[in-house]
Amino acid sequence: MTRDNRLRYGRRISTILTLLALLGCGPSERERAEDYLLRLGTLEVTRQDFMQAFELVKAAHPGSIESDAPELQQARRRLLDEMTIDLILLHRSRELGITVSPTELEAAVDAVKADYPPGVFEQTLVESALPFETWKQRLASRLLMDKLVEIELRPHVTISAEDLAAYYEQNYGGKAVGADSEQKFERLKETLVADLRRAKTEEAFSAWIDGLRSRYPVEVNASLWARITAAGPQAATPPTEGGEIVK
Repeated sequence: MTRDNRLRYGRRISTILTLLALLGCGPSERERAEDYLLRLGTLEVTRQDFMQAFELVKAAHPGSIESDAPELQQARRRLLDEMTIDLILLHRSRELGITVSPTELEAAVDAVKADYPPGVFEQTLVESALPFETWKQRLASRLLMDKLVEIELRPHVTISAEDLAAYYEQNYGGKAVGADSEQKFERLKETLVADLRRAKTEEAFSAWIDGLRSRYPVEVNASLWARITAAGPQAATPPTEGGEIVK
């Protein structure tokens, strides 16, 4: 698996959490109708959604986005591309009727808190300036994303004996020698299968996304995008006049 694929897979999951959280607490329907940036069916992302997400990107990576216009334009375009695909993933989740129940969410919240000593989890949120409800919404979004991948992608990931042997030689060579008991050997096999399944899922992610993009074209409000990118001397040119259909 290439480093680019790993980064794309991880970044996609991270970005959709931001998008889903923003769509859950964004402007009114009237504001969305007048100020959409991205549109797919009944789902829309507004200028406010985009700008809030961009601020979160900059806050999460301090110093990684230079103050000069070309760097900012590249970062904005990258975020637009990512949010376009995230909108497709959200649309697909709703189309399949995938939801996260309150019981599932509370169980996940309790599981995360259990990993922290008393009071440390709450202090971590305070230090991150992240309200608990916002964090909880992002957790719900992660659970939704996991369900979508589990339903759509993982059933098509197959693992053969040859795959296991090759993956073992490349990543686990010699470790079986240390598995001096049947219990340790079984744990090693479970870890090997889980790691290989995760790697193959990540490899299949790009092709899956490309297929969804072909099925669900997203409209970009090119005139609004031009205004967003007009701040710098080398502002990005909108792809088309009016509304662009992105595939």
